[in-house]
Amino acid sequence: MASTLQDILPLLSRISGARGARASLADLAKQAGQSPSTFQRAFSRIVGESPKQYTRRLQLECAAVLLLTTDDSVLHIALAAGFDSHEGFTRAFTTQFERPPKQFRLEGAAAGLTSDPVHADLITQVGPCLKLFRAATTPHNKTAKMNYDITTQTIDAATYLCGSARCEPSAIAETLGKLIPAAYAHATKEGIEMVGPPTTLYDSWSPGMVSIKAGVPVAAGATGTDDIAVVAFEAGEAITTIHTGAYDGLGDAHAALDVFLHENGLTAAGPLREVYLTDPGEVPNPDEWKTQLIWPVTKG
Repeated sequence: MASTLQDILPLLSRISGARGARASLADLAKQAGQSPSTFQRAFSRIVGESPKQYTRRLQLECAAVLLLTTDDSVLHIALAAGFDSHEGFTRAFTTQFERPPKQFRLEGAAAGLTSDPVHADLITQVGPCLKLFRAATTPHNKTAKMNYDITTQTIDAATYLCGSARCEPSAIAETLGKLIPAAYAHATKEGIEMVGPPTTLYDSWSPGMVSIKAGVPVAAGATGTDDIAVVAFEAGEAITTIHTGAYDGLGDAHAALDVFLHENGLTAAGPLREVYLTDPGEVPNPDEWKTQLIWPVTKG
């Protein structure tokens, strides 16, 4: 029965791989082995959207990518995205992006996004799992702490479009489920070029409360809103490692970096970053998820 995140993940992967096809609630519920009403409640609770909202959003985001990267007609794109008519597609697209398809295409061209495959790929990949980063899972292979290979390297300057919040450590996943989608939605709606996967920045951490910023890395020159800030960092030295596995074990990676920092006489020079390299919506097995941790540092 599709009552947990791990039950839902394989289904999300199938939906993501067939965005141009229209799947009914009954078909999805049958695949999950549940009644339509039970499945809809479980899906909405875990994913944060109803099955209809989820599949429609992915279809519209796929259409947005095609508008920016092809010369296909709006009607052709509407049909490819699973819509029956130009009119129905235009109404849905305008509601989602606050501008009709032709205007969206023109603004994207003006922003220079028509030939940017990185931005297009990120929209396609990140969309299925917006609310799932840092979500808790049932550990599969958590038998011992992971040994982390930590290195020091020079990192490039970076700009992030992100929301901010202060929450209890146990509420990180729930908080990111609001911050990341808001930043992603602003970037896609305004044609802001995304240049990397979703990221969380830890401004401060204590056993009681955590101050975080979370969103997406974007090209320099991006603009935010009252709720979505543009945060920029200069290039510099950082310690970095890769955590492989479910997000539940990321605390061990944080601790390993902290030990390395103090043992090597380093000082933190900025917030620790979690970069979610794997899309849970496309890789159902949490054991295969990869998260890069980056912590800017200085000597002494």
